[in-house]
Amino acid sequence: MNWIIVSAAMAWLTAQLIKVLTCWIRGRRVTVRVAVGTGGMPSSHSAFVCATAFGCGIVRGFASVEFALGVALSAVVIYDALGVRWEAGRHAAAINHITEKLEPDKPYVPLETSLGHRPIEVICGGLLGILMALLIQGAFAHRFLQL
Repeated sequence: MNWIIVSAAMAWLTAQLIKVLTCWIRGRRVTVRVAVGTGGMPSSHSAFVCATAFGCGIVRGFASVEFALGVALSAVVIYDALGVRWEAGRHAAAINHITEKLEPDKPYVPLETSLGHRPIEVICGGLLGILMALLIQGAFAHRFLQL
């Protein structure tokens, strides 16, 4: 089993669980959208790619091509979360507002507005990913050293 993939998946899952727990603690309704959707604290996308990149660094070395590719992929994902998806959420909010004003009596399913991330959400997701890579690598190393 590839522990890097496991650490990335666990980082994503942990980030999503944190979002669900936060929503539940705040007394808001927990939905499928909260459980698997984008946006919010921490960034599950950042957790996933940072766990992958850091895991590659641990295995192949932090001067390796694999780590460089992981960092490049992480940069694209983080840039997208901070820029493109953040702006798409702002545009969706504006479209929702305009539609409500122009057609107040017409049934309308609002566009999702929580698509991107603030910088702190991305940083926390990235740190979660790195931590998860360290924990999973340690668990796998411990298991195989005992065999």
